[in-house]
Amino acid sequence: MPFPATVRALPQSDLFGARVYVHDNGRSQVLFIEVDPRGPAVEVPTHTHGLEWGFVAEGAIEMTLGGTRELHEAGATHVIPAQLPHSFRFRPGTSSVHFFDERRVTLPSA
Repeated sequence: MPFPATVRALPQSDLFGARVYVHDNGRSQVLFIEVDPRGPAVEVPTHTHGLEWGFVAEGAIEMTLGGTRELHEAGATHVIPAQLPHSFRFRPGTSSVHFFDERRVTLPSA
């Protein structure tokens, strides 16, 4: 299920090979992430940041949260507390939405 045209019109970025559409209000961001169904899985190495809330719209994300591995399939939500070490493996064809209480992605220059 591709994101609607209004999401696809947002500024784009890249995250380890995934396409990312970014809604940015200057203080926080919402990332709409899509992984090509014909491409490889996208690995995001262990990192930390402020609070993150998200959900999987399609496909699946293998998450390691504070050392615990979890599988989040379509419909699953997650809350990652601030500064909890975590990593992701987005399976091909995955689309997901992630809210951050900070700016996480650098937007392309206009």
